[in-house]
Amino acid sequence: MGSYQSNSCHPIEGTNRWVEFENDWFAEGRSRRAYRGTYKGDWRVEGKKCVVKIYKEVWCERIGELAYKADIRASERAQEMARAFNQMYPSIESIEFIQPEISKINSSSAFMFLGFIPFHKKVKGKRASSKDTSTEMIPEGDTVAIEKYLRGKFTSFLSNSGYETVPSAVPAAFSHFTFHHSHGKILVCDLKGVREDHGYVFTDPAIHSSISAFQYGFFGPTDLGDIGMIKFFQNHKCNDLCSRFLQPVLESVMPRHESLARHIGDSNATVFNCELLRRCETATYELSSLAIS
Repeated sequence: MGSYQSNSCHPIEGTNRWVEFENDWFAEGRSRRAYRGTYKGDWRVEGKKCVVKIYKEVWCERIGELAYKADIRASERAQEMARAFNQMYPSIESIEFIQPEISKINSSSAFMFLGFIPFHKKVKGKRASSKDTSTEMIPEGDTVAIEKYLRGKFTSFLSNSGYETVPSAVPAAFSHFTFHHSHGKILVCDLKGVREDHGYVFTDPAIHSSISAFQYGFFGPTDLGDIGMIKFFQNHKCNDLCSRFLQPVLESVMPRHESLARHIGDSNATVFNCELLRRCETATYELSSLAIS
């Protein structure tokens, strides 16, 4: 698995399962760091690999526990949409979203001993080339999200701006489907994960939600609201699976929203709503309507 697994979490609520995880993170996004872990306490998953995700300090300070609640909402709603999509298209590759489980860090490998003298253990720091104390990186009591380990090549298929890193008809059509199926209330995107024999398994989806139906940012820091939906359709090219789906009439919204959409770059990088709002002070006022055909 890598480095020694000397950290653990409390049992996941309603189960006997808990996890041990490594000292050093192996991957990071803009908001979280991921650690390799192993399930314990339940013979059905004993010894199986998992991934433990810890929010970075700046996100904990900014939104705290709300981040995890928003992540759960996004994962659950995305999976609801996946079930509906799979029922509509039973003969093509299926879509699935991993559902994170929430726990708290129980013990951290904070100290090492030289004789009877304790000293802080150093682990991989905030930057990949640095070292920080375990207490800083893995604080006891912090909330963690636990997900099953995905085997295979991890790929970003579609960013939350609608940019296709790896052009693929099914993921792109699924995102369009979520807008259609919800009558323009949400759009599931930021599709990343693995492609298996039966279909796609994704993790950490983003959901853009209409400001007329939800509070801005309801599905977390990657929810760009109506402007995120517009940006998706500016980039999206319909394929045979989604050509008849509902979509916004961009001509009717472009005059007001083109300047806002321009602030979202065309890349595979995830865009966060706090960054968008800093650049577009009028965003919460401007994004009050979306014309639907």
